[in-house]
Amino acid sequence: MSVKTNENKLMTEGSIARQIFFFSVPLILGNLLQQLYNTADSIIVGNYVGSNALAAVGSSTSLICLLIAFSQGASVGAGVIVSQYLGANNKKEVQNAVHTALAIAFFLGLILTAGGMLLTKPILLQMQTPKEVLGNSVTYLRLYFGGVVFNVIYNMAAGILNAAGNSKRSLLYLGCASIINIFLDLLLIRGFHMGVAGAAIATDISQFMAN
Repeated sequence: MSVKTNENKLMTEGSIARQIFFFSVPLILGNLLQQLYNTADSIIVGNYVGSNALAAVGSSTSLICLLIAFSQGASVGAGVIVSQYLGANNKKEVQNAVHTALAIAFFLGLILTAGGMLLTKPILLQMQTPKEVLGNSVTYLRLYFGGVVFNVIYNMAAGILNAAGNSKRSLLYLGCASIINIFLDLLLIRGFHMGVAGAAIATDISQFMAN
């Protein structure tokens, strides 16, 4: 996702209620679309693979929601700093803040990716995942963690754009990525019979495309 903070909009101009409404709608839709990744995986896996595979994907839902919430929270913190410099019209500090935030997102994403892939099975065991679906759950979640870095970077970039008053651009990228995810789910699961691995790979690719 390209971050252009010069496309910022002043929330203090015009009707405040109207500005808040049109700014918040893309944020709400964006949150729903981020949950759609796992929902689409569950629906398609349930229809074309089976109940055990569906349970394997479903067992990861709470952890995936936690990861999304964590990356969104980090982006909100960065957005506060960026918005302050934008309000002060300090372009140099805006650039420094944006570059720093994206660098932090990259390294944080790498840490979460590496740590998640290594600790997938212990995490699922602590979550009391049933033994009959544990194997598929490990496969799905481990591959999902492989693309977490893209999710963290996307959310950080979206937070920066939101700080500049532009909540529509990140929604557009996310909408396209969601369509790609569904298409790849059908291709890899129904077409190539890759099961839960195909669902996770489709999510990783689509999250990469959102950036």
